[in-house]
Amino acid sequence: MPQKTAAQKKAQKAYMERFVRVEVRMTPDRRDSIQKHAQLTGESVTVFINRAIDSQMGRDASSGPIEAPTAFLGAGAVFLPSDTLKAAREAAEASGETLPVFVGRAVETQAQRDKLSRKMKGGKTNE
Repeated sequence: MPQKTAAQKKAQKAYMERFVRVEVRMTPDRRDSIQKHAQLTGESVTVFINRAIDSQMGRDASSGPIEAPTAFLGAGAVFLPSDTLKAAREAAEASGETLPVFVGRAVETQAQRDKLSRKMKGGKTNE
């Protein structure tokens, strides 16, 4: 492979200075899976990841404002269909609650209803 000229090195450096580097941690298996997928679509991993990010950001933007999910801090995450999330946001707003508070209350309420229903049917209540 021929050596790069000074002009080529300068041009490459100028090109690379337009970008920032972002480090993403994942398991080797996940990385391999992403690399294979990108290869199948004829893209580089960088192009594939940027396309995936753009796609998700477009979906998020079309569903309204995003609440910072506290679930990502270690408790686990739940992903809802966009129409369900929209309904939850509208109901939370109508009740004057934040989305996480509304969803937490809704889940607790439904869990109590389910428990009562099982008890009425003679089933276990998990007490």
